[in-house]
Amino acid sequence: MSLDKGGKNMGRMKISVAAVFMCTFIISAVPASAGTSGRSVETTLQSDLAGSLNPEGLLLTVGGYRRWISGMNEEYGIPSSYVQSGAMLGVSPAYSHVSAHVEWKPVILAQVRLQYTLFRYFGDFGALLSFPSKDSPFGKDEVDAREGQEEKDWGQRYLLQPTLTAKAGPIIIRNQSDAAYFTYNGAGPYFLEWEYDTLVKDGGWVVSNRTFLLWEAWKGPGKAALLAGPVYEITRSFSADLTRRRIGAVAVWTPAEGDGLFQKPRIYSQVGVNLEDRNRDGEVYFIIGAGFDHDL
Repeated sequence: MSLDKGGKNMGRMKISVAAVFMCTFIISAVPASAGTSGRSVETTLQSDLAGSLNPEGLLLTVGGYRRWISGMNEEYGIPSSYVQSGAMLGVSPAYSHVSAHVEWKPVILAQVRLQYTLFRYFGDFGALLSFPSKDSPFGKDEVDAREGQEEKDWGQRYLLQPTLTAKAGPIIIRNQSDAAYFTYNGAGPYFLEWEYDTLVKDGGWVVSNRTFLLWEAWKGPGKAALLAGPVYEITRSFSADLTRRRIGAVAVWTPAEGDGLFQKPRIYSQVGVNLEDRNRDGEVYFIIGAGFDHDL
């Protein structure tokens, strides 16, 4: 394999931002050690680097949020209610994106996020490909064969994301849904959507739901913990009449907090099987990543 060809294969990468940040919303449910006190206002910087196989992916994200806390749960040492706003920049070999969000947590069991994302596709590596029909195949071989047909243009996503959480002893249950509305500049009528690895029309909806059943296998000081357990995910693109179902296992390790920039490190991974997928039925997928939070 030539270096140029290998570079193309490495660049043709898709990974979901939802997958990159699966750990952050899981970690937010981990109780802090007794005696931990919260601040009324928090400003936090975040960064993650994650990769995936089937489909291949690589994504670097940097961002942050400001959180106004109106209530703390004394038993768990975590905010029970808050309002939050934030922004994030993501870069991959094929595209970049910038997003802004607001998030409201009225009670400890529920939170909801509204988010806007602007995508810039670089016109290479399989990004912003158009397909003539909802029945068009869009697996790795088909995308590789379309090299040179990508468009350099813009896309947008409007996202509503509610999350529910429950905890009983060492068991944490989290359910998160995405209702995403997409617009694209391009030939169309169907586009390869990189966030959820599906086809969608300009002005189309994609709905996804993920349920995690996690066991707190180890608990250290503060938010240091090891969580592991099964995850089930279903994604539906309504404009293309496509459904994907996956089941897997996830592990999230947060070491003890340190000093300096890498104040709150994390390492996470997910492995599973595509139960229903037009291009990857019965195939294994894998995600691994690392990141950190830094409180200002």
